[in-house]
Amino acid sequence: MKRLLLGFGLVAGAAYALRDFFAAPEPAPSWEDTDNDPEDLSSDLAQRAREAEGAQAADETPAT
Repeated sequence: MKRLLLGFGLVAGAAYALRDFFAAPEPAPSWEDTDNDPEDLSSDLAQRAREAEGAQAADETPAT
């Protein structure tokens, strides 16, 4: 029984190591052409806040 469990553990470990060895590399994330570019995020959020305040102010003014 010990040999069976030891053999199963060794085979599972070898399979896991081979899977990692032969796996395709993970693609690196690209910040280009995304909405969450860290360099543009602060100005984008500020612009969204200004637009939201303007829309809210327009909604609060009564139309006479």
